[in-house]
Amino acid sequence: MHGNGHHEPLPQPPSHQEVARETMGKFAAVGSGYLLSLLITGILAIVGIIGLVIRISGGFDDRAAWGYHAGTMNFLLSTLVAMPIISAGLRLTKAHFRRPITRLAELGALSGIVMFIMLIFALQVLPTLEGRPDLWFDFPLGSPDAWEYIGVIAMVLSALLLAWTVALPDLAAARDHLPASFRQRLAAGLSVGWVGNLRAWRVQYAASLVLGAIFLLTYPLVHTMFSSDFHAGLVPGLKDAIFPATVTVIGLQGAVATLIIVMFVVRQAGYKDYIGVDQFWALSKPLLAFSLMWFYFWWASFLTFWYGRTDSEIGVINLLFLGPYKYVFATSMFLNFLGPLIALVWNPVRRSVWGPTVVSVGILIGTWLNCMRIYVSAASVPDSELFGHVLHVVPAAIWPDIADIMVTVGAVAAAAFLMLLAAKVVPVISMWEIGEGLRLVKVRRYYGRWVRVIAKSH
Repeated sequence: MHGNGHHEPLPQPPSHQEVARETMGKFAAVGSGYLLSLLITGILAIVGIIGLVIRISGGFDDRAAWGYHAGTMNFLLSTLVAMPIISAGLRLTKAHFRRPITRLAELGALSGIVMFIMLIFALQVLPTLEGRPDLWFDFPLGSPDAWEYIGVIAMVLSALLLAWTVALPDLAAARDHLPASFRQRLAAGLSVGWVGNLRAWRVQYAASLVLGAIFLLTYPLVHTMFSSDFHAGLVPGLKDAIFPATVTVIGLQGAVATLIIVMFVVRQAGYKDYIGVDQFWALSKPLLAFSLMWFYFWWASFLTFWYGRTDSEIGVINLLFLGPYKYVFATSMFLNFLGPLIALVWNPVRRSVWGPTVVSVGILIGTWLNCMRIYVSAASVPDSELFGHVLHVVPAAIWPDIADIMVTVGAVAAAAFLMLLAAKVVPVISMWEIGEGLRLVKVRRYYGRWVRVIAKSH
């Protein structure tokens, strides 16, 4: 139950027809603001392609030059690519507040296409597995390249199929209501003749749960392979059994923070009636929880190195924490843990739109810095050190050059560009889920007050 604390009646929720009419109207319109956003992200994506061409022209022999490329891939994996996890998780737990925001989370699946393209070039830089520690233990069947491809394809494909399956009813609505155009024909093709009978709804419901579960399983798998091949296997003496879990938690924190920022942008674009304080307030709680877990997992790893103090562990400490990247690490520690902890323990901050949004911006900056610290430092280790068990000489910090900045900005812009394109193929607000939720909400009088009663969904 949700009450207003007063004796005045609460406004009755809108009808499904009213929601569909308003949402379809916003979806059908193509305004100047949308076209400007598309133009800016498209130009920045081209800048990123130019930066990638510059990097490729330098060859693949200098692994250190590709450190920011690997770090940018992991940043995408820890933010935009991870967003469908929120949709899958909230759908499995039947959370009511999810209904206006699940489509936004599912559109993050498109950024996996950008990550996959970047992976093709990143794998060319990895040194031979023979003679150095790695995840694969001389596994003969195409490791690591083939399994990196299989893992990323399975993860991205399951996320894309989840987004498509859940969007089928709204694609059919776009098919039936848009005027004859390329958009209408595309929506008609993607809707695959959806008619919305009982059998179709049952199949869609079961498929969304299965695809969400597959994504929840493949996401940590990809993090395990990526962190092992591009970090742990390149740093002599790094023995951290929980590091794949650590980077997965970083990804969960980044997913929630990214979705909050996307929610804020979409809300400002005219959807304040659908994305309100309830959604920000609800997501600020797991955001705080993942911020605490960020510190817990880091500390569980770090104390082993700190108290062990073997030669190999001292090398790891100096490279990753107290050496050339110590200020990067300290900034990330504040933005990913201390800042969210200080801000989000206060309910007035959590129960607002601006509070979680500002914290989320800081978390994304901290996540980018952390990804660069982890993967750039590993890429800087020279080949002469790779096949031992101790890092004898800590390499100097590598700071981004113009090509690195172009690739990073371009990769994020390309993901945003794809999401903007998709926003005019399917509505960014899931009309059928909101309609389903409206049928579960009634306004009733309770002990002299008006309250909003929400029934339990199936």
